[in-house]
Amino acid sequence: MGYSLWQRGLPPTLISATFYVLLIAAAVCFFYSLMISLSALSIFFGRNQGLLDFWFYITIFARYPSSIYSGSPAGEVIRFLFSFVLPILLVVTVPARVLLGKLLEPSWLSGLTIASGVISLLMARAVFQWSLRYYRSASS
Repeated sequence: MGYSLWQRGLPPTLISATFYVLLIAAAVCFFYSLMISLSALSIFFGRNQGLLDFWFYITIFARYPSSIYSGSPAGEVIRFLFSFVLPILLVVTVPARVLLGKLLEPSWLSGLTIASGVISLLMARAVFQWSLRYYRSASS
């Protein structure tokens, strides 16, 4: 990735590369937390196909930048939901924009991305602990 940025004439600075790694770590924490939460919640369902479908659609949304949801009222609702309620678009879009040196509007989105990684880890731990209280056994 660094080589391709250098070829385009956009070599990353040490600060942007460091911040990029931090934002990627936040994104990994977010998706890890989401998967742990879904796995922990699976003990309450007889069939887990709905949770698997939910994860599939989350990964579909994570493939595209947030800018494709601009322009229509429905797109803006989707963009708001998946940026601030379930911040998938933040953890996917913000690291790349930081590495490319593009300004974020609003500028606090980078902080929100890091906060979403930390908060999601805390929430996943709480969901996991809560689910453990109701777990009885895999065999009975």
